[in-house]
Amino acid sequence: MQRDVTGSKRSFSSSVGIDELLAILSSGPRRHILFHLRQHKAATIDELTDVFLTVENHDSNEETRENVSTELLHVHLPKLEDSGLITYHVDQGVVESTDRDADIGEWLDLAVRYEIQFERSSETDTPDGDHVRILLADDEPGLPESIAAYIERETDDIEVTTATSALEAITLLENNSFDCIVSDYQMPVVSGLDFLKVVRREEPAVPFIVFTAKGSETVASQAIATGVTDYVRKGPSTDRYDELVERVRSAVAQDGY
Repeated sequence: MQRDVTGSKRSFSSSVGIDELLAILSSGPRRHILFHLRQHKAATIDELTDVFLTVENHDSNEETRENVSTELLHVHLPKLEDSGLITYHVDQGVVESTDRDADIGEWLDLAVRYEIQFERSSETDTPDGDHVRILLADDEPGLPESIAAYIERETDDIEVTTATSALEAITLLENNSFDCIVSDYQMPVVSGLDFLKVVRREEPAVPFIVFTAKGSETVASQAIATGVTDYVRKGPSTDRYDELVERVRSAVAQDGY
């Protein structure tokens, strides 16, 4: 791609899907750029070069600076610019944040957690074979706690850990094992289906059930296409919680997880 060198300001507003965005943000240099711009809004190429050298612990000699600067200009900045995440002023040598997404900070945090690849310690990773461990993610205030309390009261072999967002759930996955993940469909920043995409990259086998009041053929087809194990509609009575428990047991038994 050739750059405009007339001094004009260029920016892109292409729509970026979660898979592409995670791929972009999984690169350390690109995250360093965006973290720096989140704090300072703008930076020169020299400043970004200094950031890269500092974070990567490289020697700051002339040859290394030139190599890093070249990498920024020809690899990382074009990718970020084409994705609409930055604007590069060629004549000034200045890079600016476009604020394309007010939640970019959340995506940066998600990318960092994704890069950890859900590392788990051996001490916390061994599940109790007599219990089914569920991770329940739902952003409705008080609801996940209520569901968890009901399930644990009505059963003697199910443990439920709750999260109020997909990001919190991913944090829990870093250091814990679960037999099944249950998630709401519509959550802020990272939806239930986008959460599933992240999980599937590292945990292709764990059962994942969408539990939501947002019910339609479209939602169901999207859930199936994304690779959910099951889809359960919420309801006003605890009967729906009982159905969820049955679906969880069935999914875990079928998967042998």
